[in-house]
Amino acid sequence: MNKSITTITTALILCTLTTQCYCFVSIKDGTNRLAAHYSTLSEEAQTATQPPNFSATATFNHDIARTLFPPLFFTLYHKYSNQNQQDDQEIAIRQHLKRPSPFEDPSSAQTAERMLRRMMENRYRSDGRTVCPDNRTFNLVAGSYGRLRCRISVTKAPNIGVVWEEEPKLDPQYRMQINNNNIDDTDEMISMTSTDKLQELLQLQLCLCHYEGWPDEIRPSVDIFKRVLRRLAWRSGNIELNSRKQTSDAEQALQWLKFMNTTLPQQFALEGKHATICSPDSTSLSYVIEALASHRVQAYSERKGTSKPHKTLPTVNISITEMANEMDVQLQSTSIPQEVPFSALQKAEELLLMQEEMYKLDRNDKAKQALAHSYKCLLEGFGRYAVTSGSSQNDAIKRAHELLCRLEALCDAPSSSYASVIFALSISNRPSAAAVAEEVLNRMLSKLNSDQVLNANDVSKAFSGCIAAYVKNHDAKNADKILFEMIKLYESDELGSDFVPEPRAFGTCIAAWSKYDPTAEKSNDRGRRWVSSPRQRLHNADRAESILVELERVARKEAAKNTNKYVLHATPYNIAILARVQTLETISPKTRWSNEGIILHAQSILDHMEFEMGVAADPYTYSILLNAWTKQSCPGNEKAADYAEELLRRRIEDVDISKIYSDDDPSAKTADDVWPNVKHYSSVLKAHANCRSPAGARKALSLLSEMEKRFYDAKVISDDDDDDDFHVDQKDAAKPDLVCYSIVIDAFAKQKQLSESSSVAFRLLRAMEEKYHAGDMSMKPNNRIYTAVILSLAQSPYSGDDGKDLNNAQRAWSLLDEMKANDVQPNSFTYNYIINCCAQEASHDENEQRISFEIAIKAFQELRKMAASSNNNDDDSCSTDAYHPDSFTYAFTLKACTNLLPPSPFRTKVATQVFKESCKKGYCNDEVMKRLRWCVDTDNFHELIDTDARDVRIDDMPPSWSRCCLPSKRRR
Repeated sequence: MNKSITTITTALILCTLTTQCYCFVSIKDGTNRLAAHYSTLSEEAQTATQPPNFSATATFNHDIARTLFPPLFFTLYHKYSNQNQQDDQEIAIRQHLKRPSPFEDPSSAQTAERMLRRMMENRYRSDGRTVCPDNRTFNLVAGSYGRLRCRISVTKAPNIGVVWEEEPKLDPQYRMQINNNNIDDTDEMISMTSTDKLQELLQLQLCLCHYEGWPDEIRPSVDIFKRVLRRLAWRSGNIELNSRKQTSDAEQALQWLKFMNTTLPQQFALEGKHATICSPDSTSLSYVIEALASHRVQAYSERKGTSKPHKTLPTVNISITEMANEMDVQLQSTSIPQEVPFSALQKAEELLLMQEEMYKLDRNDKAKQALAHSYKCLLEGFGRYAVTSGSSQNDAIKRAHELLCRLEALCDAPSSSYASVIFALSISNRPSAAAVAEEVLNRMLSKLNSDQVLNANDVSKAFSGCIAAYVKNHDAKNADKILFEMIKLYESDELGSDFVPEPRAFGTCIAAWSKYDPTAEKSNDRGRRWVSSPRQRLHNADRAESILVELERVARKEAAKNTNKYVLHATPYNIAILARVQTLETISPKTRWSNEGIILHAQSILDHMEFEMGVAADPYTYSILLNAWTKQSCPGNEKAADYAEELLRRRIEDVDISKIYSDDDPSAKTADDVWPNVKHYSSVLKAHANCRSPAGARKALSLLSEMEKRFYDAKVISDDDDDDDFHVDQKDAAKPDLVCYSIVIDAFAKQKQLSESSSVAFRLLRAMEEKYHAGDMSMKPNNRIYTAVILSLAQSPYSGDDGKDLNNAQRAWSLLDEMKANDVQPNSFTYNYIINCCAQEASHDENEQRISFEIAIKAFQELRKMAASSNNNDDDSCSTDAYHPDSFTYAFTLKACTNLLPPSPFRTKVATQVFKESCKKGYCNDEVMKRLRWCVDTDNFHELIDTDARDVRIDDMPPSWSRCCLPSKRRR
């Protein structure tokens, strides 16, 4: 058998070589001469051409067939031979002689096209006296291009079809380049696909048919049009490819359909020819409907970020309108507005009505299948539109459901149609959408009792969509019910081993339980995220973990099958951990130990995920736990901060930082993909700062210094065991940012017990300024940082050595000058802390006290001017910004008068003016009155408050004095 096949193959090769000897004329050159001759051909010459003679066409068709079939024969021969005879040494040797596959390489198709164009050129040159190509000729060439792989993936790679480069025509007919780029340079190449080439061949056949007077032997059949329409429908959903064209594939398919329905020119119609060029059948309409239903606009791809700008070769687009004008055929252009994607579906519905009328006239199986295909494509298009577009969402979902009902009445609907409708219902805001989705799911599952075969992947997607629909309505109980129905179907093995519940279904159900609140369901307040009842939060967390156990059971069962298709991710674990963390109660001495147990329980889920299930955690996993420890950290509970740092260091030890900076490893990650990141570090820093203790401040400073060292100061360090060995301390990915420095400075600014608080704060501020002046613009100190450093001066005297002989008040004012020089706007907190720093002057030197008091009054006056410049001069109104004097301002000013001025009429006068202004502005409170009592004598105090009572509070005073001291009136 093999010898006979080899003999036949050899003969075919020899025949092919003999028939290809005259086909060295390029496509470009042949077409140029063809176009030039046809354009100069006079009307008399066209009328004098001989009627087409098809008697000798068969010989040329055989030559083209001998060019195309040997490569196809070789490919199929080796494919099936290798499957059946893997151990045959002769087959292995012959494999080296295999030609390029005609399914992957267009060379044999290009050779056949050159032969076709040479026939047409000779026909035009001889004024119709040579052989004329017929339908068989064009079918052979088009079939060779049709065998090329042309499927276009919508979700994965942008183009998985065969694409090749081709020289453009010098004077292109019916062809346009995108972006109005007319290609005049013959050396520039264009990108060509089998779909584009089939359209070009169809245009060429129509051009010849018109030239010859529309004979039936040349006129394209409906099958040729359907071949083009089918490939346009396949490619219509590709956003990136259609965005580079002037006319989308959906518009092109609609134009071809309109061209098929156009009437012939009058001179040919009068001769008894068919009235239309080619009457479309039901299958043609179904392909156009599929193209319109798959049409996606570029605006959606830009919104989702799926379209990436890149340099590509120019593509081609057949202008059907210009071709019709050349043939004296009336055809109007059709366009689908990108800003109205629903218009494509409306046009598809119009065609569907035509197809239904055709089916009523001829109820055959072929028309029935085509109509069912149209229903399926259109309802999936409506479902896709409902998911990707916010406008007319409910109308699209309703229309998709109606089409599904009509499809069920016509025939057995495919499982993908049910999945599309359910997926569209899952994003609906209507309360009844979830019940409708469950009803559609039950109709789909009822097919299991019949002979219809359901696709396992579609069933799994349908279950996930139904669960998502209930979760959308915050109905965790019904979502849980659907989930366990899916698990039951999976365990029954009715759909075979291909049916596996999707992990996202479990994650969606876990998310529903983490936010489930029966009281919100009764009060129609399902949108709130916080569950009020502690007992309900505990029940939700337990239920979430039980669903997580079911997910792990399915994963273990699939792993036992030695399949790697079922991969768990950290998302469902994150939701379960978050549900457990949400059971924390308000921090207090009574709840401290119970809250610690809850977080440790949540952390045990992380341990189980990483060490037992082998699921890698993600940044969000650690963020949940670190934030939980941070919220529990408070004065007297330093243990929570230690737990947070321990968890952070666990991740630091596990991460492979070296991959970030690997130049040899192509799979090396970027710095943004590797964690712990700066947010994780800042959470731990915040936890230490919340302790409000000297130890917490020092731990925060130590962690910040370690971050600095790991990012900026990576260097060669000697090992402890052997001084002769060295290793490189790897550079970390987490760069200390402004937030990290601000947290540590705040921690030291609030420490009165540490004598070095102000020195550390100044040192950190100088480090930030140094990085900023070195070019790191993100490290520019802001108002909060300068204010915190000034506050540290009020807590402890500056003990550093910067070569300046300044007291704390002068140093605070110098920081204010630095802020202004760096274009940082000070606010009331800045001036308040400067005044307080002046009031805290510990020196008993009268000169130092005088300087400090002058600075305090100067700060007070500047803040008053700032408030006056804000155009808020109404004394009865309360300012809500942070650029006006408040109760702290007046209290600190009175404190400065008490500490820096000796008892005297001058001190009494200043205090009186400050107090009266605070009452007038509405910022007098108990602290202001207390500072006033210490600043003036008893008689003046009682005179100012207009009462002789000894224990006086602000509540006993007129309400207008404290009208602006409410928490809602103050904003930081």
